Amino acid sequence: MGFSGVVVEGIILVAAVIAASVFATTFLGKVFEVKDIFVQLTKKNIERLKAKVVVVYATYDKDLECFLVFAKNVGKVPIKPIDKIDVYFGTLGEAKPYTYSQTPTLGQWSFVEHGSENNIWELGETLELRIFNQTIIETPYYVKIILPQGGIAEETFSLIIR
Repeated sequence: MGFSGVVVEGIILVAAVIAASVFATTFLGKVFEVKDIFVQLTKKNIERLKAKVVVVYATYDKDLECFLVFAKNVGKVPIKPIDKIDVYFGTLGEAKPYTYSQTPTLGQWSFVEHGSENNIWELGETLELRIFNQTIIETPYYVKIILPQGGIAEETFSLIIR
C-alpha cells in the first residue's frame, strides 16, 4: 500500500467523521425536541390537576329568567380567562353547549364574580354563572363546566325557583 492508499484511507476517515457528526447533530436535535414537548405536556398536566372547581348551588331565577349556577374555585391555581370556560347545560343526557356573552340572550351564558372582578377566577372565589336556556328542558338538570386548563366540574340538580 502506497501513498495513494493512505490518501484514500484519510478521505474515507474524514467522510466517516463528517457523516457521524451530521447524524449526531440530527439525532441530538430530535432528542431535545422530544424533551421540550414532554416538558410542555407535563406542565399542562400539572396545571390541569391543580385547577379544580365545584358546583355549590344551582337554581332558576324567574326575575332574571335564567338558571343560576354557583361554583367555587377550590383548586391551587387561578382560572383565567373566565370567558374561555366551556359550559354545557340541559336535561341530563341531552346537555348542549352554551356560548359566552357579556350581554347574553337565549343559548348563551354570562358570569358574575363574587370577589375581585378581573376576569380571573381567583382561589376561593365564587362565580355565578347565568345560563339563559333556549329550549324547554326537564329535570334533572345537568351542568358541565370545562376550564381552559382542562379541569371539569359537573352537577345534576332539580329545580328550585328563586
